[in-house]
Amino acid sequence: MATIEQLMAQYGFAWFGFDEISGNIYDKLGRGYVGTVTGATRAMGWDGKDSSLNFNGSSQYVVTDYTPSTLEEFTIKIKFKCPTNGGGYLFTAGRQLDSSALNINGFGVIINKTDGNLRVLYWLNSTSAIITNQILNYDYRDNKWHELILTQKSNVIQLYIDETFIGIYRSIANIITPKNPLRLGYLNVSGYQEWYLGQLDDLQIYSKALTPSDFEQKRLVVKTTDNKNLVLSPTSNRVKEIPSTVEYRMLAQGGVIKEIDSAVDRQPIDFTKPTTEYEFVTNNRTPLGKGRMFTIPISDDFKTAMIEDNY
Repeated sequence: MATIEQLMAQYGFAWFGFDEISGNIYDKLGRGYVGTVTGATRAMGWDGKDSSLNFNGSSQYVVTDYTPSTLEEFTIKIKFKCPTNGGGYLFTAGRQLDSSALNINGFGVIINKTDGNLRVLYWLNSTSAIITNQILNYDYRDNKWHELILTQKSNVIQLYIDETFIGIYRSIANIITPKNPLRLGYLNVSGYQEWYLGQLDDLQIYSKALTPSDFEQKRLVVKTTDNKNLVLSPTSNRVKEIPSTVEYRMLAQGGVIKEIDSAVDRQPIDFTKPTTEYEFVTNNRTPLGKGRMFTIPISDDFKTAMIEDNY
């Protein structure tokens, strides 16, 4: 649908890249949000260029400005890397009610230090619910970078790891009432901290429940009956009507690009029958059934279009 920058402009709450030389982390969107770093140090980032935060598994953590409200719609997206002896809480948000026990409202994501499985936990007072699909049985202590997306809308939680849908769940009751902010690297409950040993990078927080496909740069090429191509630029979320030629050549010759419609949040197209809807398709050359026909709005008219290519 869009680039990260476009999604941030529309739904972004905060974006921490961890690329500062040292010290606290700061929101890349310039909105003034800060993550207070205690002890965690900088290491090589997930892209091999910038920085990540490295946690020692015993005393290092980050406290951000973000406190999820009751039943708030949100997406938390973060990259993590655990050594073979690593694990612990990637992030948590919760309110401790009783200092003598694990008695909190909130949630957390943890990598088990024994088996390396990743779990999402939601707490209601002293009740803990493990809601991830344990059938995966994957050890994430593999010293490789992984990407996690956790979304919530009402009391529905969805989890994705490395763009793979893990499961959809409902939290026990309406329990998301943390009074403490999002923390990285531990659970703020005495005796249950489970300090994180590993690296974290690229924390993105959105005010909308997103999916991995929302983060893909997509392009669909079709041909209309009047021999024009409709191309979605990777840098735009709007379809363009252009002549049947290579786009950059047309632009070099002074051609004009005409925006015709936006497909943000549209439902996927059914390519088995004519329709007045269309979808943005991923940039991975997945076959779409070349030659399928559908209609698409152009100005005040509708044109019949045929899939010509997907690249």
